[in-house]
Amino acid sequence: MSDEVLRAFLLWLPAGTLVPFLLCWRTGSSARLAVIEATIFALGGLLIYPTLLGLISARFFDRPNPEVLFVFGFLLATLTLLGFRRRMRQLQRGRYS
Repeated sequence: MSDEVLRAFLLWLPAGTLVPFLLCWRTGSSARLAVIEATIFALGGLLIYPTLLGLISARFFDRPNPEVLFVFGFLLATLTLLGFRRRMRQLQRGRYS
């Protein structure tokens, strides 16, 4: 196994799946909501945002750094979850608009 594949399995995969679940669960979400939030984070942080950022940065750079793309993907996924939690709180309070 190459060094990059090993790094992906030991660093990026747990950082994108297990850590968000534990953080969501420990910060007050139920187990079910923590799974939903961790899934949103994993899809955004490991798949959607790095892919979009890679497509955009490929236009400007010869070889974009994948690790930087994942860091920015995780940042955008975190902002997405903060927006998700804010909207969920609004819905629980009864504000639907």
